[in-house]
Amino acid sequence: MKRLLFFLIPLFTLNSFGQTWDEFIYQGKKERAIGNFKKAAELIYKGAELKKNKSFEHYYYAGVLYARIGLIDSSFISLEKAIDAGMYDLARWERNSRLKVLHSDNRWNELKIKMKKVEQEYSSNLSHPKLRTELKQMWKNDQDFVGKWDIQRKIVNQNIVRLNEIIEQYGWPNRTMVGKDGVWIAWGIAQHSHDLSFQQKCLKLLEGTLNTNEPEPILYAELYDRIQKKTNQKQKFGQAIINENGTKKFYPIENETRIDKIRKVIGLEPLKVYANENYVEY
Repeated sequence: MKRLLFFLIPLFTLNSFGQTWDEFIYQGKKERAIGNFKKAAELIYKGAELKKNKSFEHYYYAGVLYARIGLIDSSFISLEKAIDAGMYDLARWERNSRLKVLHSDNRWNELKIKMKKVEQEYSSNLSHPKLRTELKQMWKNDQDFVGKWDIQRKIVNQNIVRLNEIIEQYGWPNRTMVGKDGVWIAWGIAQHSHDLSFQQKCLKLLEGTLNTNEPEPILYAELYDRIQKKTNQKQKFGQAIINENGTKKFYPIENETRIDKIRKVIGLEPLKVYANENYVEY
């Protein structure tokens, strides 16, 4: 990746206006909403730089925005940062039509090689790397047919059967076993299930992680609030977001005056931070 080192993304002075990482993300998505893609990419990249906790999603988002407007060098830098932050989902990159403009550049293959190498090193430290590989393939099968529901539904059902077998054998797969992304994929598969009893089973397992050294508060809260919404009850943690007439807002919260205390108990950030990250007025 030597060529990447010769290019620099124009950035604001580090935290020049005192904004927090989530405020930069919110501002970036606001610019994105009105079509200012370059400003949006710069702000979101800045937010990713400030966050500093191995979250790849914002680097990836910035990379896609830069590719969209033809700022190829900046896109490659952002995507390389996404790998460094823990993104190993090549299938997602290849599905994204905005990134096709990068495919003819030699740096695209260099990034793919780097991702594979870094992922192999990462996977070698896991106790169940083959299980992680299987989960990744299950998720790829699901995502490859987004928009083709008749096919996707069959894959979702197959994935649920297999995930149930996995948790019957291992319990809820944790980060030591399958890595952070493997745990997220297991959760994602459970999220797609239409079987409420299965989701409740997964929720109980996720709740059990909260008092371990590998807690999953975000995944627990997301699934909890999804189940609440599915059963027409108010959400507890504020993780459920709905779109109403083109505007993102929170699904009704049962105890909004105490929401930050409720979130803090299980290890979540204040709701305003979550709102900013997801471009929700709050």
